[in-house]
Amino acid sequence: MVSTSAILSVVSPFLLAALLPLAANAQAALTCGVLGWDALGAAPAFYAVNNPASATPAACKKLCQTPSITPKCASFAVGNSSCLLYTNSAANQVNANTGSLYAYYDVNCAVPAAVAFSA
Repeated sequence: MVSTSAILSVVSPFLLAALLPLAANAQAALTCGVLGWDALGAAPAFYAVNNPASATPAACKKLCQTPSITPKCASFAVGNSSCLLYTNSAANQVNANTGSLYAYYDVNCAVPAAVAFSA
């Protein structure tokens, strides 16, 4: 009889090797910190807070992950003392523009404490 641990010691490396590229692709598929404006035709923010304390990536992400909001929130943008929440992914929401004062993030992005916008 073959033990479960013996099977796992053979299968696990193969399973791990198969899953690692999937995890890397999932992270690579995120849109994080892209400067820009709402894309033409994209849905407007469903929730907006104009408050400097909420306008950091970390605070806005936390708001996006609030249980009453989470089912709808797929991405957020911060800038100009605002936190904006969106139902679209950031890739479908943003029209990239390095001169913008808004940075867009998917809700699953790792975020910095603050965003430095160029003048």
